[in-house]
Amino acid sequence: MDQGLTYAASLTNPFPGGFLTPPGASGGIATSLGQGITFFDPNTTSSYMQRWQLAVQRQITANTLIEVSYVGNRGTRMQVTRDLNPTPAQYLSTSPVRDQAAIDFLGAQVANPFYPLLPKTNLASSTVARSQLLKPYPQFSGISSAQNVGYTWYHSLQVRTEKRFSSGLNASVSYTWSKTMEALGYLNPTDTALEEVISSQDRTHRLAVTSMYELPFGRGKLLRGPSNAFVSKMISGWQVQGIYTAQSGAALGFGNAIFLGDLKNIPLPKDQRNVNRWFNTDAGFERNTTRQLGSNIRTLSSRFSGVRADGPNNWDISFIKNTSIKEGKQIQFRAEAINALNHPQFTAPNTTVTSTAFGTVTGEFAWPRVIQFGLKLLF
Repeated sequence: MDQGLTYAASLTNPFPGGFLTPPGASGGIATSLGQGITFFDPNTTSSYMQRWQLAVQRQITANTLIEVSYVGNRGTRMQVTRDLNPTPAQYLSTSPVRDQAAIDFLGAQVANPFYPLLPKTNLASSTVARSQLLKPYPQFSGISSAQNVGYTWYHSLQVRTEKRFSSGLNASVSYTWSKTMEALGYLNPTDTALEEVISSQDRTHRLAVTSMYELPFGRGKLLRGPSNAFVSKMISGWQVQGIYTAQSGAALGFGNAIFLGDLKNIPLPKDQRNVNRWFNTDAGFERNTTRQLGSNIRTLSSRFSGVRADGPNNWDISFIKNTSIKEGKQIQFRAEAINALNHPQFTAPNTTVTSTAFGTVTGEFAWPRVIQFGLKLLF
């Protein structure tokens, strides 16, 4: 066996804190030998969020105001799951292309020094991959623990304008330009620092428009209509409501892939993007399955701000009829169209570079147009 890979078959304890117990873990886990374990860190602390805001509001007409805000947020001591039993970095390849020698060395089957002491476990076979015996605690297939070391931060410019109800119209428009970053994981298990990357929750742009218009028909309105009481009731009390939402999609990543091009060439212009080619699959990705990375130190970021999935682009419209039947009582009829324009809104494209479906979209995250009716008594 290679030098440094010989272990006593008697499973003598290499850990002073307890029988085969990794530092930081509680005792009594000897029954988990040969398996993956997760333990509670007794030094865990509470996560907390900090938020700050500065806003300027100005009334520009009697019924209209505008507000401009800066809003920030920081999450501290967020939980991060740490792999405490990785293959040491010194054995992993740093080549930008596939290093078959490193893959073969770590994947080679060697004699298992724990055989036959751990039956019905992940280390029950007479042979084991060399990478397993190079781990800090080779008698466990995996060791992980949640640690309060993560953090997030958010900055945004928010603009809102509101027209208060007058002349039958009430409306508001809100726009947010923001960036959310996170450090909630390690790009490589052997890294000492967290990866700072665009957050999975980041949505750069968000626009929301809401409005309600009371149609000017009926008694007391601009267009009074006929004097017939029944007809007057039928044409009065109508309202139209609309909600429009548009938002950036989620940032995408491509895993432990080889990319040899310019990242700026991955996104496609909107007029060239479709469900069969959401981004430029020919921008520089190595797609040959026999040339993919393995047993390596990863350098490609887990997410890219400039490459995104589809986002919401949706109109919801309601027609509402309020009819008074006697004092303090009225009947409300509602006709609602969800996704009224039947606009398709797609799920994230396939980002597995070796897949034949790479770059294609295969689903939608929002319903097609839904029309529903409702009737209720208000008293």
